[in-house]
Amino acid sequence: MLVRGTRVLSGRGLAASLVLCAVMLATADATLGADRTYRLADLVALEKAFTTLADGVRPHVVAIRCYETPTTGNYSGQVKQPLSQGTGFVLHADGYIATNNHVIENADAISVILSNGMRYDAALVQADPRSDLAVLKIDETGLDAVDFTEAPKLRINQWAFACGNPFGLAFDNDGAPSVTYGVVSATDRDMTRRLAGNSELQYYGNLVETSATINPGSSGGPLFDIDGKVIGIVTAIETTTGVSEGHGYAIPINHNTLHILDLLQRGETVRYGFLGVRVRDVAPPLSQRVAESTAPRGARIERVTVKNGPADLAGLRGGDIITKYDGKDVHDSDHLVRLVQYTPVGSTVETTFIRRGVKRKTRITLGNRSELLDLAIETEQR
Repeated sequence: MLVRGTRVLSGRGLAASLVLCAVMLATADATLGADRTYRLADLVALEKAFTTLADGVRPHVVAIRCYETPTTGNYSGQVKQPLSQGTGFVLHADGYIATNNHVIENADAISVILSNGMRYDAALVQADPRSDLAVLKIDETGLDAVDFTEAPKLRINQWAFACGNPFGLAFDNDGAPSVTYGVVSATDRDMTRRLAGNSELQYYGNLVETSATINPGSSGGPLFDIDGKVIGIVTAIETTTGVSEGHGYAIPINHNTLHILDLLQRGETVRYGFLGVRVRDVAPPLSQRVAESTAPRGARIERVTVKNGPADLAGLRGGDIITKYDGKDVHDSDHLVRLVQYTPVGSTVETTFIRRGVKRKTRITLGNRSELLDLAIETEQR
């Protein structure tokens, strides 16, 4: 699991927590003047809803353990040693499993256990380091695939349920996954600079934050809503101890995530749009009224990183503030990165920017990130 002091990839007893929830709800209702009493029957109904959901989602989830083959020493090439462990979920009934790239990265062999205890060798279909997603394939059909719901519909404080293989417990117990619950604490968390070893190669923006208990080994597992639909892919925790402290993060399920998973399932490489610039957020204005407004502030170009790259050819320069991209207001630097990378390579888009207080427009033809990134790194090293 990604862990950051933050890490990429315990709650108290359920009954006590449910009582606490009921007390909080009753207090909230009393504050609002609502005449309602929460009875034991209400808690029992809530508990039944939770247990029914757990029974329904566990068959979707698999435990993963990865191995490496030593290349030196007395056992070189002979014995597989555990390398990493994580979680996955059934993407398609014909044996396709989704997980995090960092779970299976550098693995020589991958083993998967279904929730019914059946164990399989898994093959890597395709992985994408930038999105930290990967798809595996096992030789089985008729699996119980998940249903998705898109994260833009999420509401802060709605229920969220994590299901996975924390500390390898599911893998060591016939595949039986753990289920924990919490809420959606926040959305649109930009964690790239906190989690990525190289922010140019990996992207951890727009994440869903949850209080559901997530620990090492949970990476790659699904985050469910109350209807048992996947709203995110568990990826990271923020911690100072190496274990859950109530701040977990999941890749949101949206059109872009589903498109990436579809490409990976077909064995295709994901291509990302690229401008060839380094950007940062625009500092809040000195005026408090303006600073507190929700109006988009745009993204400031620190420097153009690729000579004769898309931004350079379009006439953009360091200090320009991009305020609109392809007809969409730009809220901040992470938003611009997201808009650009999910625009098809080769597309030409209109961009509005401000230079020395004057609003201007230009058209940019996007390049392929993987092809231009090496040129950007070479330019910055000069």
